[in-house]
Amino acid sequence: MLGNRTELEVEARLENISKIIDFVVSWMQNLKLDDSIPAIETSVDEACTNIIKHAYSEGDGIISITCETQDNELIITIRDTGKPFDPSSVLPPDLEADLDARRIGGLGIYLMRKLMDDVSYSFDAKEGNTLIMRKILTGEKPER
Repeated sequence: MLGNRTELEVEARLENISKIIDFVVSWMQNLKLDDSIPAIETSVDEACTNIIKHAYSEGDGIISITCETQDNELIITIRDTGKPFDPSSVLPPDLEADLDARRIGGLGIYLMRKLMDDVSYSFDAKEGNTLIMRKILTGEKPER
């Protein structure tokens, strides 16, 4: 697959989640990547909702999303300048526990990890938070 790249920048507000999802889904449909839409849609929704609720909980901010393909990979990069948060620090939820015994939160990150082939995070004092999610479009899922 040839490289293809598009970007969107929006205010970090819950009412913009649908705009973000529409942007990503439309891009994927244009590339005929319909099979991957549910996984990407859910992962982007969870990531951006977490950014809005947690990284920017004390004020306004911007979310920048880049969608691109490289070789047989779909790559979604989400950037923000809110509070740093490393998703790898979140323990997987105990799915066997009774519902009332489970801790609140953490399912979004769990879903991103399950739906995507790779999820990585970095923080830079100048650039802010960068979350990169990768989905392989053909072939085998890599070992984690």
